Amino acid sequence: MTKRNLVGGVALVSLGAAAVVATSHVQIHWGAPAQAAPVVQAEVKPALPPPSKEQISDARMLSRTFAQVASQLSPSVVRISVTKGGEKSTMNRMHRGGNPFEGTPFERFFGDNDDNGGAPAPKQKGLGSGVVIDKKGYILTNNHVVEDADDVKVTFVDGKTVPGKVVGTDPNTDIAVVKVDGVGVQPAKIGESDKLQVGEWVIAIGNPFGLDHTVTVGVLSAKNRSGFQGGGHYEDFLQTDASINPGNSGGPLVNLDGEVIGINTMIAGLGTGIGFAVPSSIFKNVADQLIHTGKVHRPFIGIRMQDVTPEMARGLGKNAPEKGALVASVDSGTPAEKAGAKPGDVITQINGKAIEGSKDVQRAIYAGHIGQKVDLTLWRDGQTVHITPTTAEMPGDKMASREGAGGEHGNAKAKLGLGLQSMTPGLAERIGVDPKTKGAVITAVRDGSPAQEAGLQQGDVIVEVDRKPVASADDAVKTLSNDRAGGHLLRVRRGDAALFVVVPTA
Repeated sequence: MTKRNLVGGVALVSLGAAAVVATSHVQIHWGAPAQAAPVVQAEVKPALPPPSKEQISDARMLSRTFAQVASQLSPSVVRISVTKGGEKSTMNRMHRGGNPFEGTPFERFFGDNDDNGGAPAPKQKGLGSGVVIDKKGYILTNNHVVEDADDVKVTFVDGKTVPGKVVGTDPNTDIAVVKVDGVGVQPAKIGESDKLQVGEWVIAIGNPFGLDHTVTVGVLSAKNRSGFQGGGHYEDFLQTDASINPGNSGGPLVNLDGEVIGINTMIAGLGTGIGFAVPSSIFKNVADQLIHTGKVHRPFIGIRMQDVTPEMARGLGKNAPEKGALVASVDSGTPAEKAGAKPGDVITQINGKAIEGSKDVQRAIYAGHIGQKVDLTLWRDGQTVHITPTTAEMPGDKMASREGAGGEHGNAKAKLGLGLQSMTPGLAERIGVDPKTKGAVITAVRDGSPAQEAGLQQGDVIVEVDRKPVASADDAVKTLSNDRAGGHLLRVRRGDAALFVVVPTA
């Protein structure tokens, strides 16, 4: 037996009680002694000291504050149950085809789960929240909670249920007022949302999934959020991470003083932890008008705007402002038209105050009164112009139609990925624009093309290219075929709206 074989044999000997390894008469060479493995000492962090009595007291004090606010507000928060019959409600039309919480990134959370795929339903039931704001029994909620309701029931924290009457609704801000009679409830106090700072504690109270008077806590995550809904809506939301879900809709968002500073209205999808509320700076005026007149009267001047972007600023020309509100269109016969506003103007100041974008103009107009003069400072082709339109009452709200044309009607393909056809009266009628409109109708947008990346859509009508009118598809193709530094600036009509779009060139 060689030394090597013996080593192998010894290595496999059992360690049982009767087993013995005899090595006294044999010299065994095990090789060089192995280096001892370095000992790794795990870093043990010292344990944190227990919280002091003062710290525990502070935490309990904050916790107690939440409890006190909830206790104070709960009697003012109500559950609103509605029944809708006949044709499908606006809520179901919005989510036709399945689960009402699927579809767009930002979805309502009205607890309607009776959608049957688009067919008319004999009865539909929905659930939302509300908050009493007046001793006379006026309750603030969302328009989409009570819209088209045939029957409204209001349930209080003590379980008492009474019939409710819809006093007025405002789809533009998604605010509605319901009234109950014969119920003595202390109304909630209304706070100033403009004074609330991002990062401050807020509390949401409502009826998510039918779980009455659920209290959740978070912070004010952001202010002045917008861009989630279609045309016709005024958006200036508070954002919060206080958990809100279907059924919270119409319930209050409150500060630590127990004051309502928002009405919860939207979420960024179930489970995201991102919710939105209409701020008190908006709903106070809306609610007051609904209570006294049943409708909302808003001032307007008749312009459609969009924010100036760096790309648009380059497209507008030398020394164009990099911030402001770009006038996309001016409605005929409106105060703005009479004062001399023109498409392509950039509003840089309103009433002497510099603005960042179109929302600043909208807020300033809405904060005023009908018949009030507004001082607008404009940039127009390198010149500063002042106009002073007098606000008029906004006509009935119209939701912008985005229905596009059917298939591709021509083969006038520009290299930017567009299919174009000259406007005709028949085509204008099909896509819902003024039959007198001249321009080039977009009949196709190639996937991945510069046109698609710029946001152009089938059915859009190009009426200007690089600030020059377009009378036909040939006019548009001729100009768009040329490269232009900074891209081409298009003015496009989309339904009854207009906007500017910058399309990069190859």
